[in-house]
Amino acid sequence: MNRRDFMRVSAVGVASAAAAGSLPAAHTAHAATPTPAASRVLAADLPPYVGAGSTAPIRPFTLHQVALGSSLYQEKRDRVKDFVERYDERRFLVLFNDTAGRPNPPGVEVPGGWEDGGLLSGHWAGHYLTALAQAHVDQGEQVFKDKLDWMVRELGACQEALSGQTVHPGYLGALPEDVVLRVGPPRFALYGGDLETNTWAPWYTQHKIMRGLLDAHTLTGNQQAFEIVLAMADWAHLALTLGDVDHPDYAGPVTRDDLNLMWDTYIAGEYGGANEVLAEIHALTGDERHLETARCFDNRESLFDACVADRDILVTTDDTRPGRRRPNRLHANTHVPNFVGYLRIFEQTAEEEYHLAARNFFGMVVPHRMFAHGGTSGNFPGSNNNPEQFQNRDNMAHAIDANGAESCTTYNLLKLARNLFLLDPDPAYLDYYERGLVNMILGQRADTDDVDDPQLAYFQPLTPGAARDYGNTGTCCGGTGLENGTKYQETIYFRSADGSTLWVNLYTASTLTWAERGFTITQRTDFPREQGTTLTVDGSGPLDIRLRVPGWAAPTAAGFAVTVNGSPVPDASPRPGSYLTLSRTWSPGDTIEVAMPFPVRIERAIDSPSTQSAFSGPLLLPILGDPGAGAFRELTLYRHLKRDGDYARAAITAGDGETFTAAGLTLRPHYVGDTRAQSAYFRRVEPEVVFGGIATGVPNRTRDDNLPNYDVPVEGVASPGDDGLTFLDVLWDGAPFATHSAFLRRVRQVADEWVAAGLFTATERATIINHATRAEQELRP
Repeated sequence: MNRRDFMRVSAVGVASAAAAGSLPAAHTAHAATPTPAASRVLAADLPPYVGAGSTAPIRPFTLHQVALGSSLYQEKRDRVKDFVERYDERRFLVLFNDTAGRPNPPGVEVPGGWEDGGLLSGHWAGHYLTALAQAHVDQGEQVFKDKLDWMVRELGACQEALSGQTVHPGYLGALPEDVVLRVGPPRFALYGGDLETNTWAPWYTQHKIMRGLLDAHTLTGNQQAFEIVLAMADWAHLALTLGDVDHPDYAGPVTRDDLNLMWDTYIAGEYGGANEVLAEIHALTGDERHLETARCFDNRESLFDACVADRDILVTTDDTRPGRRRPNRLHANTHVPNFVGYLRIFEQTAEEEYHLAARNFFGMVVPHRMFAHGGTSGNFPGSNNNPEQFQNRDNMAHAIDANGAESCTTYNLLKLARNLFLLDPDPAYLDYYERGLVNMILGQRADTDDVDDPQLAYFQPLTPGAARDYGNTGTCCGGTGLENGTKYQETIYFRSADGSTLWVNLYTASTLTWAERGFTITQRTDFPREQGTTLTVDGSGPLDIRLRVPGWAAPTAAGFAVTVNGSPVPDASPRPGSYLTLSRTWSPGDTIEVAMPFPVRIERAIDSPSTQSAFSGPLLLPILGDPGAGAFRELTLYRHLKRDGDYARAAITAGDGETFTAAGLTLRPHYVGDTRAQSAYFRRVEPEVVFGGIATGVPNRTRDDNLPNYDVPVEGVASPGDDGLTFLDVLWDGAPFATHSAFLRRVRQVADEWVAAGLFTATERATIINHATRAEQELRP
């Protein structure tokens, strides 16, 4: 009998399991339709919102207020929810029961993967609790609430059973309390596999369990979950202030110096966003101990103060490495969520250094370590072999790793970008958010109905001919992937704190119910498979609606065109990377139409302009197939351009369905979730100055832009180097050209620059201008 069938029928052992208190009341089939609203948890029954932006000038809507419509997001969501529903939640309790001395039902296995009794066991239970809470909120299906409530009851029983067995009261975990305490003084345990002496991110596991319980409380109103997590928070305070008081070498309370050493220790000191949860608990209780505990997680040994000063030390050398224990390359997903927590402390205290540290840290990663799909991290020549660690600043072309780009790092970067925007509405934060969402997060879930495992990707590699592997039961990326797939609606809409402004950030089928203002906003689109959207307003009264103009939008009037009730918005000159504000008194049935054609465009790697990626709007378009031997595909594209610089005319053209074609090769969006080989980057090869089909015979020489220019050396790569943009790069960066005269002015300008730099002779300049003049017909769109 497979797991799906087992969860639908009674089986041998049910009676004994029920007697042991370890069997859920029922498993039901996935609801075909949402549960009626009357049976859903009402906002009035929930605690006040204390999450990201709760005290910010811009506020998010809760998950209850936004419902997804039919779209690609819904398709991906339903696959994740199907796994969450089918999975036997009793498996999560096996190790918790073992630790607490409680019986388990016969035949129930541990989840597997990292949830196998090893030193990271327990974290996936927290991810699963969050996924259950979010899945229930999504459409109100009772099956998710039943599973959630059962797990909370059982975890509460485990916590109670552990009472009297632990150094400090309130501990809850799938492993003994000592696994957590040993990371602090006097032992300062290191990462490793010895169950008696090593440890593996124990505070990360505590964070995930606490986060899941807090989400059960704040999203579904489960009061017992709050009582459990409150006890865990009290335990955390004792563990991080008094410390391991029963150890024979105990020397006194935990000091700031002790904490600094703990959090600078590779993997052992990984704590996720424990400070985030504790700051939120403080917001609910007002208990200053919880805020003090959140501050205990400040990484003051090296990173925090460096980020306040905007000093990039994410990768160092032996000579420049600060701190006593940190490695030269910081582990990306260890540190990104720390800064999410710092922002929550800032929101509770208004202490600017927390905000400044988070803002500067984000700026060190995006764009300086950001790959085309929004991911980060990878090995580079001369580095240690760990693709989960940051690469040196501005290194893209030499850090495209066979693994790298860990999915849950992007999960946390999106949380950080979102929270920063709520405090400071720079559209660049949402441009990054969209990039990571439509490429990595949607691309993390396989397009299959298989529910034997989560079908989620851990790494999303970018090397030529790389493929994604799907599965990941028990891993960090498998856990955050469950969360991603049940909260796609969280950033579609924001509001101003005073309720006067609605921010429309993402374009996807959805319905916002804003009861406080009496507005319902319905959005109809299958973005990103459709290039536009329709918003219908149901409600009356004055409201500023701010529409995000993506940074990738074409810089023309047609690049982002808006009508209200069929009439063009007057005097609208939307600038890519901004917001367009519609200020009016709205009436029921008012309709906003947004057309935003996806331009086919090229992005260059920061350190190697000839290393490029193709995009359609926000969508990364990898080239299908494996070129072999790790070699990059080579494309020559400038000869296809007309005066408007539109790559979609002939260089990279739309094919069948979601595919594109370039030089006989097939490209498609990264969000398509399968295991086919693909290349996210290619080499641009443009040897000769050409204007359409007119060749000049003049080499397309490269300017010395001192690229690459790395802060940390890359073995075998000169830095600063002598790479840079070519003549045609700089010329076509000025497109579109309204007239051929404007094109010729640009040709002369750039040619003069190349002559001044000694890259062209006067004769070559004259040849280029002569051929450009003759190319008027050739370049006409």
